[in-house]
Amino acid sequence: MSSALTRVAYAYDRLRAYPPEVAGRIATGIANALQARGEEPTLLELGVGTGRIALPLIARGYRYIALDSNPAMLEVFRQKAAGVMRKVRLLLADARDIPLPAEEVHGVIVVHLWHLLPDWPRALAEALRVLKPGGALLEGWDQVEAEAECRLQARWQALVAEEGFSVARGVHRRRLAEVEEALRRLGLRPKTREVVAWREERTPREALEALRERLYSFTQGVPKEVHERAMARLALWAEAEFGDLDRPFPVEKRFFLRVSRLT
Repeated sequence: MSSALTRVAYAYDRLRAYPPEVAGRIATGIANALQARGEEPTLLELGVGTGRIALPLIARGYRYIALDSNPAMLEVFRQKAAGVMRKVRLLLADARDIPLPAEEVHGVIVVHLWHLLPDWPRALAEALRVLKPGGALLEGWDQVEAEAECRLQARWQALVAEEGFSVARGVHRRRLAEVEEALRRLGLRPKTREVVAWREERTPREALEALRERLYSFTQGVPKEVHERAMARLALWAEAEFGDLDRPFPVEKRFFLRVSRLT
């Protein structure tokens, strides 16, 4: 496993983690959406990452299948879950080809994944295939408002554009709408609600690190050399724009959960 993959996995774990109380509220929202009767629920998470959704649910005793195609992410997850692995199964696999039998799990959790898959209908079909009758597809996502971070991202995008590369933004939101439409065409009735809202603080230095390590999907199609040049220029711009890169700015966040139940 490359050191670059491992470094990015640890950066993701630090910079994309939920505060403990928020993670607990999200776990409660997911648990309340399950309606498994007469048997112990088993959950499958597609794109589990380093476990920010999974660990609070595992701590509550759920059987958990943690799937990811990135071995570094799974390794960080394994280390964090070392003391509670009795009911956990790790799967290094692609969400578009889930190595499980049909009707195997009570809930499939998908958080910030659909927009990473150009052929997402295949992953959606697989998610529905492994759900038991009465099981639930549980889609989650964050909505973030952070004016300072938006300025950094917009400046990065402009610097990349100066080198002749356009960056598509907003794919995540469009994909959520496409998936909802597909679910309705299948006769399902997805219902969305806000689970929790909270405020965090982040520094310009942390925001720069998130961009540098390509933790946002919109950065990943830019050639390495272009990205590195843009980041070098962005760091200079940020120092002039913000002064102290360790002075925190507020970030407003909300987490939404969309539930679609099979009949």
